[in-house]
Amino acid sequence: MTTATHSIAGVASARPTRAKVLPPLAGIALVVGLVVALNSPAVEDAGNTPAEVVATASDHHTWAIVGMVFGLAAVALAGAFVAGLHARLQHLAKSGESSLILVGGIVFTVCFPLALFLFQAPLVDMPADHARALVEAEAYLSYDDAAWVMFAAAGLGAALMAIPASLAAIRAGVPTWLGWLGVLAGVLSAGTIVFFGMFAWMAWILVASIVLLVARDA
Repeated sequence: MTTATHSIAGVASARPTRAKVLPPLAGIALVVGLVVALNSPAVEDAGNTPAEVVATASDHHTWAIVGMVFGLAAVALAGAFVAGLHARLQHLAKSGESSLILVGGIVFTVCFPLALFLFQAPLVDMPADHARALVEAEAYLSYDDAAWVMFAAAGLGAALMAIPASLAAIRAGVPTWLGWLGVLAGVLSAGTIVFFGMFAWMAWILVASIVLLVARDA
């Protein structure tokens, strides 16, 4: 009876630990995966003409598949990070802040992978026939513009999540200077439409994940 009781207690204590560790690990994996994806030849420059797009799809087909796989994984990774962040801060954040963390996180979780799909899917499924490939590559240049808009929306979602989360983290005991840097990163994340904002929310997710990981027992 005593052994069974200890076993049940051990399982019960292990579950909260996993629940606290997995979200920050997901956040770290999300950032690392994005760094790898950004340095892939298929993402760096797909081309500005249909012929260049077709050449990129042909020369870097494997990298395009890697980008698609990461896009699928990003749904789970971003979702796990956002869920864990919201769960850890919901009792510390004010009601409006808690809502913004959740809404911003959902927007980011939806728009970021969708942007990756729009960037990569046409390159993965390019027809073998050259004439048809040129037609689809022409359409891809329009999808590319839509992908950037979706990417910008992901940055706005990250801003909505990062700013209130950083303010709540200050009340939770995170050093004030670090919390205000988080607020600044959140503000800069709104500039994802001009690309530099992406580095702000990448840095914020990475640092927030490390803080959550280190403070998992607090």
